Amino acid sequence: MVTELATGVYDLELPLETDDGTRVFHAAAIETDHGVVLVDTGLPNQADDVRDALAAIGHDLADVSIVVFTHQDGDHVGAAADLLAETDAVTMAGGGDVPAIDGRDEPIKGGGERYPPVDVAVELVEGVRFDTRAGPVEVVETPGHTPGHLSLHVPDADLLLAGDALIGGENGIEGPNERVTPDLERAYESVSHLAEYAYDRVLCYHGGLVDASETDVAALDP
Repeated sequence: MVTELATGVYDLELPLETDDGTRVFHAAAIETDHGVVLVDTGLPNQADDVRDALAAIGHDLADVSIVVFTHQDGDHVGAAADLLAETDAVTMAGGGDVPAIDGRDEPIKGGGERYPPVDVAVELVEGVRFDTRAGPVEVVETPGHTPGHLSLHVPDADLLLAGDALIGGENGIEGPNERVTPDLERAYESVSHLAEYAYDRVLCYHGGLVDASETDVAALDP
Protein backbone atom coordinates (compact mmCIF):
# COMPACT_ATOMS: atom_id res chain seq x y z
CA MET A 1 0.00 0.00 0.00
CA VAL A 2 1.11 3.58 -0.67
CA THR A 3 -0.03 6.62 1.32
CA GLU A 4 0.58 10.26 0.40
CA LEU A 5 1.78 11.97 3.59
CA ALA A 6 2.17 15.45 2.09
CA THR A 7 2.34 16.92 -1.39
CA GLY A 8 4.63 14.53 -3.25
CA VAL A 9 5.78 12.62 -0.14
CA TYR A 10 4.74 8.97 0.02
CA ASP A 11 4.95 6.16 2.54
CA LEU A 12 5.93 3.05 0.55
CA GLU A 13 4.86 0.00 2.53
CA LEU A 14 7.12 -3.01 1.93
CA PRO A 15 5.58 -6.20 3.38
CA LEU A 16 7.66 -9.09 4.69
CA GLU A 17 6.14 -12.47 5.48
CA THR A 18 7.66 -14.11 8.56
CA ASP A 19 6.83 -17.08 10.75
CA ASP A 20 5.25 -14.63 13.18
CA GLY A 21 3.10 -12.95 10.55
CA THR A 22 3.48 -10.01 8.21
CA ARG A 23 5.90 -7.22 9.06
CA VAL A 24 5.85 -3.97 7.12
CA PHE A 25 8.79 -1.70 6.43
CA HIS A 26 8.19 1.94 5.54
CA ALA A 27 10.43 3.32 2.82
CA ALA A 28 9.56 6.70 1.32
CA ALA A 29 9.45 8.48 -2.02
CA ILE A 30 9.68 12.25 -2.41
CA GLU A 31 8.87 13.93 -5.71
CA THR A 32 11.02 16.80 -6.99
CA ASP A 33 11.22 18.78 -10.23
CA HIS A 34 14.18 16.60 -11.17
CA GLY A 35 12.91 13.12 -10.35
CA VAL A 36 12.05 11.06 -7.32
CA VAL A 37 14.10 10.76 -4.13
CA LEU A 38 13.82 7.17 -2.87
CA VAL A 39 14.53 6.84 0.85
CA ASP A 40 15.73 3.29 1.65
CA THR A 41 15.19 0.19 -0.48
CA GLY A 42 14.20 -2.74 1.73
CA LEU A 43 15.64 -6.24 1.89
CA PRO A 44 17.08 -8.00 -1.20
CA ASN A 45 13.80 -9.84 -1.77
CA GLN A 46 11.74 -6.64 -1.67
CA ALA A 47 12.89 -5.05 -4.94
CA ASP A 48 9.61 -5.95 -6.66
CA ASP A 49 7.68 -4.37 -3.79
CA VAL A 50 9.60 -1.14 -4.33
CA ARG A 51 8.86 -1.28 -8.07
CA ASP A 52 5.16 -1.87 -7.39
CA ALA A 53 4.98 0.98 -4.87
CA LEU A 54 6.60 3.40 -7.30
CA ALA A 55 4.20 2.29 -10.02
CA ALA A 56 1.29 3.02 -7.68
CA ILE A 57 2.32 6.70 -7.61
CA GLY A 58 2.89 6.85 -11.36
CA HIS A 59 6.66 6.33 -11.43
CA ASP A 60 9.16 3.68 -12.35
CA LEU A 61 12.79 3.24 -11.40
CA ALA A 62 13.95 5.36 -14.32
CA ASP A 63 12.27 8.32 -12.58
CA VAL A 64 14.37 7.88 -9.43
CA SER A 65 17.14 10.49 -9.45
CA ILE A 66 18.43 10.08 -5.89
CA VAL A 67 18.54 7.15 -3.47
CA VAL A 68 19.13 8.11 0.17
CA PHE A 69 20.09 5.36 2.60
CA THR A 70 19.19 6.35 6.15
CA HIS A 71 21.77 3.81 7.28
CA GLN A 72 23.68 0.64 6.47
CA ASP A 73 21.35 -2.10 7.78
CA GLY A 74 20.29 -4.78 5.32
CA ASP A 75 16.58 -4.02 5.57
CA HIS A 76 17.35 -0.52 4.31
CA VAL A 77 20.01 -1.22 1.64
CA GLY A 78 19.45 -4.86 0.68
CA ALA A 79 17.52 -4.35 -2.58
CA ALA A 80 19.64 -1.42 -3.73
CA ALA A 81 21.94 -3.30 -6.11
CA ASP A 82 18.96 -4.82 -7.92
CA LEU A 83 17.11 -1.51 -8.17
CA LEU A 84 20.12 0.59 -9.16
CA ALA A 85 20.60 -1.62 -12.21
CA GLU A 86 17.51 0.11 -13.63
CA THR A 87 18.29 3.74 -12.79
CA ASP A 88 21.11 6.27 -12.98
CA ALA A 89 20.20 7.59 -9.53
CA VAL A 90 22.82 9.26 -7.37
CA THR A 91 23.30 7.33 -4.13
CA MET A 92 23.72 9.17 -0.81
CA ALA A 93 24.33 8.19 2.82
CA GLY A 94 25.94 9.37 6.02
CA GLY A 95 29.73 9.14 5.94
CA GLY A 96 29.95 6.85 8.95
CA ASP A 97 27.99 4.15 7.12
CA VAL A 98 29.44 4.46 3.62
CA PRO A 99 32.26 1.89 4.07
CA ALA A 100 29.70 -0.76 5.09
CA ILE A 101 27.35 0.07 2.23
CA ASP A 102 30.05 0.04 -0.47
CA GLY A 103 31.70 -3.16 0.77
CA ARG A 104 34.96 -1.86 2.23
CA ASP A 105 33.73 -2.88 5.70
CA GLU A 106 31.26 -5.47 6.89
CA PRO A 107 27.97 -4.12 8.27
CA ILE A 108 28.04 -3.83 12.04
CA LYS A 109 24.95 -6.03 12.24
CA GLY A 110 23.71 -9.01 10.25
CA GLY A 111 25.54 -12.06 11.61
CA GLY A 112 28.12 -12.26 8.82
CA GLU A 113 25.63 -12.28 5.95
CA ARG A 114 25.55 -9.14 3.88
CA TYR A 115 23.64 -7.62 0.99
CA PRO A 116 25.34 -6.88 -2.34
CA PRO A 117 27.43 -3.74 -1.83
CA VAL A 118 26.68 -0.58 -3.79
CA ASP A 119 28.76 2.53 -4.36
CA VAL A 120 27.76 5.72 -2.57
CA ALA A 121 28.36 8.87 -4.59
CA VAL A 122 27.62 11.52 -1.96
CA GLU A 123 28.29 11.56 1.78
CA LEU A 124 25.54 13.58 3.44
CA VAL A 125 26.07 15.83 6.46
CA GLU A 126 23.86 17.77 8.84
CA GLY A 127 21.93 20.60 7.25
CA VAL A 128 22.10 19.53 3.59
CA ARG A 129 18.79 20.37 1.90
CA PHE A 130 16.86 19.04 -1.10
CA ASP A 131 14.24 21.12 -2.90
CA THR A 132 11.10 19.02 -3.34
CA ARG A 133 7.39 19.41 -4.13
CA ALA A 134 6.78 19.38 -0.36
CA GLY A 135 9.32 22.15 0.24
CA PRO A 136 12.86 21.74 1.55
CA VAL A 137 13.95 18.41 3.01
CA GLU A 138 16.78 18.74 5.52
CA VAL A 139 19.31 16.08 6.55
CA VAL A 140 19.62 15.49 10.30
CA GLU A 141 22.53 13.41 11.56
CA THR A 142 21.20 10.84 14.06
CA PRO A 143 24.02 8.37 14.81
CA GLY A 144 23.84 5.62 17.40
CA HIS A 145 21.69 2.96 15.77
CA THR A 146 24.58 2.93 13.28
CA PRO A 147 27.54 5.32 13.08
CA GLY A 148 26.19 7.23 10.07
CA HIS A 149 22.44 7.09 10.62
CA LEU A 150 20.45 9.95 9.06
CA SER A 151 16.91 11.25 9.41
CA LEU A 152 15.10 13.68 7.10
CA HIS A 153 13.04 16.67 8.22
CA VAL A 154 10.28 18.08 5.99
CA PRO A 155 9.38 21.30 7.85
CA ASP A 156 6.68 22.62 5.50
CA ALA A 157 4.82 19.33 5.93
CA ASP A 158 5.45 19.11 9.71
CA LEU A 159 6.93 15.69 9.00
CA LEU A 160 10.00 13.72 10.08
CA LEU A 161 11.31 10.65 8.27
CA ALA A 162 13.09 9.02 11.19
CA GLY A 163 14.55 5.85 9.70
CA ASP A 164 15.36 3.72 12.77
CA ALA A 165 16.23 6.63 15.05
CA LEU A 166 12.68 6.35 16.39
CA ILE A 167 10.20 3.46 16.40
CA GLY A 168 6.43 3.58 16.00
CA GLY A 169 4.93 1.69 18.94
CA GLU A 170 1.43 0.92 20.15
CA ASN A 171 1.48 3.94 22.44
CA GLY A 172 3.17 6.38 20.10
CA ILE A 173 6.81 7.15 19.41
CA GLU A 174 9.44 5.02 21.08
CA GLY A 175 13.21 5.31 21.21
CA PRO A 176 15.52 3.16 19.07
CA ASN A 177 15.40 -0.62 19.41
CA GLU A 178 17.92 -1.38 22.15
CA ARG A 179 18.55 -4.92 20.89
CA VAL A 180 19.91 -3.71 17.54
CA THR A 181 21.42 -0.37 18.57
CA PRO A 182 25.13 -0.82 19.36
CA ASP A 183 25.67 2.70 20.76
CA LEU A 184 22.52 3.32 22.75
CA GLU A 185 23.86 6.38 24.58
CA ARG A 186 24.67 8.11 21.33
CA ALA A 187 21.34 7.02 19.85
CA TYR A 188 19.49 8.79 22.66
CA GLU A 189 21.61 11.88 22.14
CA SER A 190 20.26 11.76 18.60
CA VAL A 191 16.70 11.43 19.94
CA SER A 192 17.31 14.59 21.97
CA HIS A 193 18.60 16.26 18.82
CA LEU A 194 15.44 15.30 16.92
CA ALA A 195 13.39 16.89 19.71
CA GLU A 196 14.87 20.25 18.68
CA TYR A 197 12.96 20.12 15.37
CA ALA A 198 9.29 20.93 14.79
CA TYR A 199 7.01 18.23 13.32
CA ASP A 200 3.54 16.86 13.95
CA ARG A 201 4.07 13.43 12.41
CA VAL A 202 6.89 10.90 12.24
CA LEU A 203 7.29 8.17 9.64
CA CYS A 204 9.22 5.37 11.34
CA TYR A 205 10.69 2.64 9.17
CA HIS A 206 9.41 0.21 11.79
CA GLY A 207 5.95 1.17 12.94
CA GLY A 208 4.87 3.54 10.19
CA LEU A 209 3.29 6.98 10.62
CA VAL A 210 2.92 8.15 14.22
CA ASP A 211 1.30 11.29 15.62
CA ALA A 212 4.14 13.17 17.30
CA SER A 213 1.77 15.16 19.50
CA GLU A 214 1.15 12.05 21.59
CA THR A 215 4.78 11.74 22.70
CA ASP A 216 7.28 14.12 24.26
CA VAL A 217 10.30 13.02 22.23
CA ALA A 218 12.65 14.97 24.48
CA ALA A 219 11.48 12.90 27.46
CA LEU A 220 12.10 9.45 25.94
CA ASP A 221 14.39 7.42 28.21
CA PRO A 222 16.93 4.76 27.24
